[in-house]
Amino acid sequence: MRVVPILLILSFCSSGLALSLSPEDEAARDVALQWLGVVDSGNYKDAALLISEQVRGSRDWTKYFAAHRAPLGRVNGRKIAEVKYASTVLGDPEFRRHAIVRFRTSFEHKAAATEEIVLTKMGCCWEVMGYRID
Repeated sequence: MRVVPILLILSFCSSGLALSLSPEDEAARDVALQWLGVVDSGNYKDAALLISEQVRGSRDWTKYFAAHRAPLGRVNGRKIAEVKYASTVLGDPEFRRHAIVRFRTSFEHKAAATEEIVLTKMGCCWEVMGYRID
């Protein structure tokens, strides 16, 4: 009977562990967060202009943000969920380094959502290639 409380304590403690990020993960996360700050402010035109030229014309980003992001309201909280890497992503025919950064985000009108920002390494810097919210 003493084993059960110990297991519950271990389970509870391990569920709150922070995601361990490498320096490259942190750089990708920071670029994503800076860009999300522009989106969160409601400045959708500037957010669209900050998206990589290669995909900027692939959709009307201002309308996309107005339809998908604006109805959610202000951000209550955002936590990094994962950073993963790929050499190719949908919408970019080039073979290069991409980071897919996912956040668990709580909004005023949606308690639990996942935001995904796709970044591409262009020279020394990360550029935003895509955004999706579920």
